[in-house]
Amino acid sequence: MDELRAGHAISRRYRNRRIGEFLKEVDLAERKSTGITKVLRALENNGSPPPEFKTNDERDYLVVTIHQHEGFRVAESIYNTGGVNGGVNGGVNSGHSRQDQVIKVIKETPSITVDQIVERTGISRRTVEREINAMRNIRIKRVGSDKTGYWEVIE
Repeated sequence: MDELRAGHAISRRYRNRRIGEFLKEVDLAERKSTGITKVLRALENNGSPPPEFKTNDERDYLVVTIHQHEGFRVAESIYNTGGVNGGVNGGVNSGHSRQDQVIKVIKETPSITVDQIVERTGISRRTVEREINAMRNIRIKRVGSDKTGYWEVIE
């Protein structure tokens, strides 16, 4: 396990050789074991905590736990601070994310436009567009057209 934590993985035998060879042929697996190194490097570059690796002595399984980056955690709900209706600085300066501000106004008015989100939150148009793109199909989704559709918050 120390080897995995250090980013050194040695390819072993496949548990099911036929499936392993098939995955290698369609470029979904390799024998160089570079995936673990890539994941460790990406987590480190992102400032995320290192993953946890668990297995048994026979190495019948490998469980990898990747912990959430602290920057994605919301300690307190924007709803408890008066949110964007309580003033822009109430949401921004109290440590609430712009995404939470956007989600709040979308919940209040699902058919809201980007321009209206900008007006209500005081966040720049470009930043609102960037936050919407980051949340699309993860936290929110657009139903219907841009003109007559509405936003749906994914719980």
